[in-house]
Amino acid sequence: MPKHSGRSGRPWKRLKSEVYARRSPCCRCGQAIDYSLPYLSATTGTPDPESKSVDHFPYPLSTHPHLAEDPANLAAAHLRCNQSAQTRHEPQLGTRSRDW
Repeated sequence: MPKHSGRSGRPWKRLKSEVYARRSPCCRCGQAIDYSLPYLSATTGTPDPESKSVDHFPYPLSTHPHLAEDPANLAAAHLRCNQSAQTRHEPQLGTRSRDW
């Protein structure tokens, strides 16, 4: 299955619009997001790390593909926060801090 399978087209665009309409702070770092910032930087032509993105939060797409289009599992994040979280697994409720 392609990496971005199902994350294009009208349904995904509608979900992204709903997430952005909430105007929430970043779900990862808690800082404000500049929703008017374009995805591509005008100076470099590359994606701006401070731009907005939609994150599968709190449950990552890799472990919960059935929640891919669940609005309750989608949140706004800075692009840099979203990309850095791809390699990190967040502890879930019920996870012990250590073995007893």
